[in-house]
Amino acid sequence: MRLALFLSEKMRVLNFLSRDFTYQVQYLSPMPRKQLIRTNEFPYHIISRVNNKEWFKVPIDEVWEYALSSFKRANELGPISFHAFVLMNNHYHLLVSTPNQDIDYFMRNFNKNLADSIRTRTKRENRVFGGRYTWSIVTNENYLGNVVRYVFQNPVRAKIVERVEDYPFSSLHCESFEKYFPLKIQSLFEYRNTELIESFNTSVSEKESDLIRKGLRRGCFQVAKSSNTGRSHNLSSFLTQAS
Repeated sequence: MRLALFLSEKMRVLNFLSRDFTYQVQYLSPMPRKQLIRTNEFPYHIISRVNNKEWFKVPIDEVWEYALSSFKRANELGPISFHAFVLMNNHYHLLVSTPNQDIDYFMRNFNKNLADSIRTRTKRENRVFGGRYTWSIVTNENYLGNVVRYVFQNPVRAKIVERVEDYPFSSLHCESFEKYFPLKIQSLFEYRNTELIESFNTSVSEKESDLIRKGLRRGCFQVAKSSNTGRSHNLSSFLTQAS
């Protein structure tokens, strides 16, 4: 009788622990990855952050050189159309198109080369980047202009520079001052460079920047809808035609 009671109590505890474990797995497991969309029609915005949002622990000018060599190597293995790049202290923004619909192959090679270079320099053992990069496809022309401006204004929002072209660790700086960049920079817009730069320097409200930031978390860029109207919030117009 005592043995039966003992076994019954033991089973009750095991069942409780089993249910608790299932609850923890259900609610504490990471969210599944969004399914990769492959396209050669629209550009990707990519952002990749250092693990735990730390700094690179390498002077940024050295990280820049590692990034340039990594671009060259990754493009040799899987050619892409390059549009924009901005390197910050603990993350980077990248805009590329993929003629062969292989963004994952290019990014694997680029991030691996960059991470290996940083690890060798710092003798770092743990990973450099905090998980997989985040991507978003931009299909709307006005949205695209706002996204590119948002990317180039990163150092302006961080109060590092006053004008986008003055930030030395961006492809726009290389293009504006005719400095070396290993890949051909292919513009997404059909207008003169002076008009382009002035449009990129147009001030944007914090609300609008936040809308873009959140829109870039989606697989296909989309501005959030207003709770009042049910329609997407408007973004400021972006010059897309040469005058």
